[in-house]
Amino acid sequence: MKIYRRPRTWLMIAFLILAIGLMSGIMKWDASQNANQDWQNNLTERNTHMQQELQNNKELSEGDETYLTNEIKLNEYYLEQNINPNQLSLWSYVNTSTSLIMLATILTVIIAADMIAAEFTWGTIKLLLVGPASRAKILLSKYIATLGFALLLLIVTFATAYAAGGMLEGFDGTSQSRITITEAGVIQESSYFVNSLEKYGFSVVSMLMYVTMAFMISSAFRSSSMAIAFSLLFMLVGNVLSAFLSGYSWVKYLLFSNIDLTQYLSGSTPLRPEMTLTFSIMMLFAYYVVFQFVAWLLFTKRDVAA
Repeated sequence: MKIYRRPRTWLMIAFLILAIGLMSGIMKWDASQNANQDWQNNLTERNTHMQQELQNNKELSEGDETYLTNEIKLNEYYLEQNINPNQLSLWSYVNTSTSLIMLATILTVIIAADMIAAEFTWGTIKLLLVGPASRAKILLSKYIATLGFALLLLIVTFATAYAAGGMLEGFDGTSQSRITITEAGVIQESSYFVNSLEKYGFSVVSMLMYVTMAFMISSAFRSSSMAIAFSLLFMLVGNVLSAFLSGYSWVKYLLFSNIDLTQYLSGSTPLRPEMTLTFSIMMLFAYYVVFQFVAWLLFTKRDVAA
């Protein structure tokens, strides 16, 4: 009730929908600007350029050679099958919307950072604690409610992007296959829906960690504005700090070095070469346990006397 009865919450949801609509409009406008380009000639010229690069550049690494070879083979497949890889489809909007999950995460962090600290700001914390529910139960209920809001924003993001893509490009693209090429040079078709779920699934992990961290910070402050400020500060600065310190081996133990699991998707590179998906999951689990324990300790042991 304290989340959904506040106008601020619905303004956040409306802002998220507006951002997705704006993103979709820009994508459609950009596609219309390039509609008259000859994509076949563009792919042919690109292949010629990459073939010259392979022949003339003797300093290419093995990985670069494999990448260029596979790109040439994939472009030849597009030309043979008369498939325009730059043509927008319904799934183009859904996949691009994953970049706006960070916006949904920021909105959820604001709610999470406000959940406990606001009770002290409003002076309503004593009314909660005099009831029959224990402090642990109150803390858990607030945490579950926050996760429910996060799930709602994810559903809104996916549904809005899907609807926008369907209205602009047609819903018949729902069954369209995703064409990729493996490192071994094998061209394969897969489901765009599964790929989108995979991207959203990895984003859920980062959102969960950010929200849990903000919830812990909320337990430590009596001012909701301070809790929100510190939560957003850690969230926005953490990734930049990890990238800046990527040259040091110990950076892999930091939360923000492991929080983005999309770095392990095909075509992406981890922050550190020795990092693996299993390692990042273990680190995130350890941080999650610490965040939950600290939040419980701060809230259950705090003195709420006037």
